[in-house]
Amino acid sequence: MFDKKSHCEYTSHNIPATPLNDAHFGRVFYFMGGYHFMGGIILANGIKYSKRPLSYIAQLQLLQSRGLHIKNEMVAEQFLANVSYYRFSAYCLPFETDRHQFKPDITFEDVVALYRYDQTLRHLIDHALEMIEIYLRTKITYTLTMTNGPFIHVIHEDNRYFFSQVRYDQWRRQIHAEIERSKESFILHYRNQYDDFPHLPLWMAVEVMSFGSLSKLFNNLTRAYQKQIGESLGFHESLLTSWLHSMTFVRNVCAHHARLWNREMAISMKYPRSAEWVGIGSKRVGSVLYIINLILKSMPGSHVFRRSWQDDINGLIDNSSHANFILKGMGFSLRHVLWQ
Repeated sequence: MFDKKSHCEYTSHNIPATPLNDAHFGRVFYFMGGYHFMGGIILANGIKYSKRPLSYIAQLQLLQSRGLHIKNEMVAEQFLANVSYYRFSAYCLPFETDRHQFKPDITFEDVVALYRYDQTLRHLIDHALEMIEIYLRTKITYTLTMTNGPFIHVIHEDNRYFFSQVRYDQWRRQIHAEIERSKESFILHYRNQYDDFPHLPLWMAVEVMSFGSLSKLFNNLTRAYQKQIGESLGFHESLLTSWLHSMTFVRNVCAHHARLWNREMAISMKYPRSAEWVGIGSKRVGSVLYIINLILKSMPGSHVFRRSWQDDINGLIDNSSHANFILKGMGFSLRHVLWQ
């Protein structure tokens, strides 16, 4: 039986208001039992949104009526004025016993601390993903162009390089759009100097590719080229395909400043066959911390950054006043030695 109430709660907190980069939503509509479906998302019929905006003072009063303790109303009001009640409310959920009813003794400062935790976690992960993205661009470009020349990515002959013609055509249109939008000086110079535009050498094209486009490039390469790149990085190609997809998702969450610490990813991430992965949720951000560490470990010259990054992550977790449920939300069933 379809549960209208539980569905409404799900759509309120799990479906983003706008799609993240590289996300694709279907446009197929069909109807069943008073609800209509769009691309697999169930939408209620006949319910008109009637909530009215509240002043900052009224927002605080609403939180207090639900059992949230507010020590300094002036500070709390300023926080909501900077962050917004709706964004804040997502971080209230772990502190509730029932919907809109807080656990005893939970304070406004507890929720703010979780918000700050998530904010810092995003910054630390985004910083590491920046290094990894540049490293992967370099490795993929070098491996492909040294044996096939600078324009391997704009040639598709007899399936020598790419697995799917359809996916390749979609990817190339997306890359051309990214190139056309770019105002980088090297793009403008190339456009004025050469006849090949918008076909750029791969080492130029990757500089304007999104992480998602880089992931799609690797995903559609033939197995031989995926294996060659995987061997240069020290990882099996099937793992890299999965990891690039997951890192793209997380990078987009970070770019949109969205909640990350307990977010469930759309697909499970593939793991190496190793006991150290036991107890880590494959759809949670904890798994991404693991692969970031593994890739950083494989990068020449990254030792100092990796150790500093590990210390920052450890310090963030250790200094949290609610470490147990935060670790659970991140996908850890127990406190692992994170950096084996």
